[in-house]
Amino acid sequence: MSTQKVTNKIIEDARREAQDILTKYKVEAASIEKEFAERIAQKKKQIDIEIEEIKQTEIMRALSQKRLDLNKKITGQKQKLISSTIDEAVSKLLGHKEYLDFLKALIKKSGEKEGELLLSKNDVKRYRGDLENYIKAEGLNLKIATGDDMTGGMIIRRKMTNHIGSLNIILELLSDELAIAISKILY
Repeated sequence: MSTQKVTNKIIEDARREAQDILTKYKVEAASIEKEFAERIAQKKKQIDIEIEEIKQTEIMRALSQKRLDLNKKITGQKQKLISSTIDEAVSKLLGHKEYLDFLKALIKKSGEKEGELLLSKNDVKRYRGDLENYIKAEGLNLKIATGDDMTGGMIIRRKMTNHIGSLNIILELLSDELAIAISKILY
């Protein structure tokens, strides 16, 4: 065999071997590319699912926050309505025809015979004479004075003892019960 043929044969074999190696690695590269494309597709799908879950969670959180804000506003409006209803009831009580009898009953129930009788400014103006007559008729030694921050009712002070029949205190003590009763009627 001539050297030319041998050289051509070696070159031809080398080309075939190179082509086989190239083909082998192209197949292997395609397999790797396919595997990573599948991994990427899976990861993208997983990320899309996670994003959707996070989005739904955020939507629910935002809705819950809006619902909470709305409930706060509704509760605030209900509280205002309850307060105005109580204020209106107290106003009607102060003008009621039997309010003087209510004051007399509070004085009598206190059991005090002497001391200082505190009344609201309006009650002093409207009922001072009637109450002084009642006090004399009952043989009590009560001095009538004005309780500046009182809405109505009375307080009897005697030394270290206070008998409280102030509407402010009564309303404060009954506020929860009144609010429940009013809300049952209104709502």
